[in-house]
Amino acid sequence: MKSPWVSIALSLLLLAVGWSMWGRGHTFSPTETESAFLKNYTPTNVLNRFNDGQASYSNGVGSAFGHDSVTHKANFDGDFALCSEKFMPLMNALSDDVAAQLAGNGARILGQIGEARAGFHFDYKLGKTVGSVTITPLELTPTDPAGILGHSKPVPNCMVGVHTSIKVAEKWFAKEPGVMRISVSDSIQ
Repeated sequence: MKSPWVSIALSLLLLAVGWSMWGRGHTFSPTETESAFLKNYTPTNVLNRFNDGQASYSNGVGSAFGHDSVTHKANFDGDFALCSEKFMPLMNALSDDVAAQLAGNGARILGQIGEARAGFHFDYKLGKTVGSVTITPLELTPTDPAGILGHSKPVPNCMVGVHTSIKVAEKWFAKEPGVMRISVSDSIQ
């Protein structure tokens, strides 16, 4: 006859194996869940129009996977010299470009707020993904990261070093998130 402890240990082992197998089958990979917008988005073309291709860019991406959702984050940063009168046109062009790239990748913009001086924020939905894009206001930098200001060729007096930052955050869900509906009735029953 088996001891009750052997039966309990065997049951716990089977439960652990079953839980592990279920978890592997219900965990989603970050690479398979990235939206078309996040895969394709880049502000480089807009930034290059404003800084004659003389900029230093960096991108950072990260993902975290789970059982019911996957989180994606990306940062796009640029450092370059720019004439101060181009600050507002650059910010507006970045905003227009985000809106165009969201639409071009099939996203529905749920909300859009901001202005050139304060930055812009977009909320969107694309299939099973909800996300946001934040364009922070331009920051003056104490140095000239692209080295333009120190060149021997003449540069306008309006040139200053600036930093731009765009952050994208997305969350993909295994089940497409629905829209909450609320109804209010004024009848008393």
